[in-house]
Amino acid sequence: MKKWKGFLEKSKHFLLITFLMVVTFSYAMFQGGFVSWFVFFTVSPFLVYALLFFVVREDILLVERKIEPNHIERGQSAKVFITIERRTRFPFAYIMMEELVDSEGLVQAKIENSNAIKFVGFRKKFSWHYDLEKMPRGEHRYLGVTIVFYDFFGWAKKPIIAEKEQTILVYPRIREMKYATLQTKYDVGSMMSPYSIVKDTSMAVGLREYVPGDRFSWIHWKSFARTQTLQSKEFEDRQSSELLLVLDAKKSPMFEEKVELVASMLQMIVQERGDLSFISAGEMTKVFPVIQGEKQLDQIMYHLAAIKPTENVKFRFYDQQSFKQVATLLYVTSDVSEELLHTLANLVKSCICFVVAKQPPVQSELMMRYKHIQIVYVDPTDFYHLFTEVMKP
Repeated sequence: MKKWKGFLEKSKHFLLITFLMVVTFSYAMFQGGFVSWFVFFTVSPFLVYALLFFVVREDILLVERKIEPNHIERGQSAKVFITIERRTRFPFAYIMMEELVDSEGLVQAKIENSNAIKFVGFRKKFSWHYDLEKMPRGEHRYLGVTIVFYDFFGWAKKPIIAEKEQTILVYPRIREMKYATLQTKYDVGSMMSPYSIVKDTSMAVGLREYVPGDRFSWIHWKSFARTQTLQSKEFEDRQSSELLLVLDAKKSPMFEEKVELVASMLQMIVQERGDLSFISAGEMTKVFPVIQGEKQLDQIMYHLAAIKPTENVKFRFYDQQSFKQVATLLYVTSDVSEELLHTLANLVKSCICFVVAKQPPVQSELMMRYKHIQIVYVDPTDFYHLFTEVMKP
């Protein structure tokens, strides 16, 4: 069907040019005189050029797309540079170029210069650029470029689709957070014992075999010089390193803020050399075991860039082996309920429930009922003092 449509489109323009040639020649023959023949000889070069336009076979040899910067976060802008090289030097009058995208976010972010008109002439290589503003988080895909060659008056045109797939990954925005040793409490008999999320790396208590993913600074170089075997320092935990961060990926007005909070917390804790695991609870449950380096953090950030909200979260707490040995759970959500708190209370000894909400409701009864679960309401516009607020009595 597409081939027939293309054939009919070409035939229409070819018949138009043929009709114009017949009309101008007939006018000159029957009218006679200087004016009629002047019109014929003036129009003829353009009509002959338009006929040659259909004969010449044009192809696109190269399409390059460069996007700056390489790392884009939600809300930032980006520049897209396009370079195209064609096969021949046939002098086309001008071309129109338009990007083919498979992302609503790219369509909304494009501004005026995304569709370009270029005067080609004999050039084989040409380029243009445009801006993308306020990029939404997600995985955005380019399919290619539509290039349409035109003659001088638009009597003939030659469309070419150059496939050039490319993906733009827009990461969640990392908010600055003031670091504080985040502690929560869990019941031990009649006592309330503090728990710290950060491993104490000021004093090594032993050595162990090197495991891929260990930090570069943890390697014990003196023993390596003696034995030629990589060993990592073993540090004393202040209490325990069994910390688990869970993102509730259920669809809500605060979904983007939840993702940004999780990304910011992960970034800060890894920078402060804390050990934790991460679970993304969405349509598909994604488990990331103990995060010990930038490589694992990058994998999580890639996941957070591509994650989408879901109506039905298929996550079941009791199905997760990670909860059986966890000392403290950090749960990020935008909607807290008694059912949720009851489930968490039966699973873990200690929990901090971060609730992202513009206007937090009164939950004093729930707080009193579940003493070892700390409910922290998070302002979606400001994460900076979040950890220091948690430390307040």
